[in-house]
Amino acid sequence: MEFLLIGESKIKIVLSGEEAEKHGLNSGTPDISGPAARRAFWRILERARAEVGFDPAGDKVLIQLYPISSGGCELFATKLGILSDSSARLVAKSDRVAMLSKKRSLYSFDELEDIIAASVAVRSVARDLSPASDVYTDGARYFLAIEEYGKGGEPMEFPCILEFGNAMTAEASTYISEHAKRLTDGNGIELFSKL
Repeated sequence: MEFLLIGESKIKIVLSGEEAEKHGLNSGTPDISGPAARRAFWRILERARAEVGFDPAGDKVLIQLYPISSGGCELFATKLGILSDSSARLVAKSDRVAMLSKKRSLYSFDELEDIIAASVAVRSVARDLSPASDVYTDGARYFLAIEEYGKGGEPMEFPCILEFGNAMTAEASTYISEHAKRLTDGNGIELFSKL
């Protein structure tokens, strides 16, 4: 994988055919804004952050994908900062462009069975990808903090969680992480889906 910074807000990433295949981003990728592709893009961007310091955290990110003759692809990632929803919808209409956002969401559950059911539902949607997540308890309720990847303006990746629990505010996330007991270490969905 090659990284070329183009200013502070843009990076070009070149993947070989083997690397593109490994990340599921070959020329036959049907939906570059689908959940599997979004997670692949974020894994690549996390590597770019580690290797060359390109950090899109907190920004919406525009991803452009162009296949190359060697079987690989070129990705251009651009941090968009504050972009209105109407502008985001216009940009997202291209078939070779994906809008990405990443956030850590918090949900509450009244019963152990509810968080187990939500974990099973997330695993069925995410398939072989297990999202980073932590489970907390305050003795009376359970809380799930999960990393969700959206399509720019999309509020959440796993709306199925709302069938079993309630979304909480970002402020509540800080309180829960400081005052509740953490039961897992980044693998909450994986562990609780097996209970």
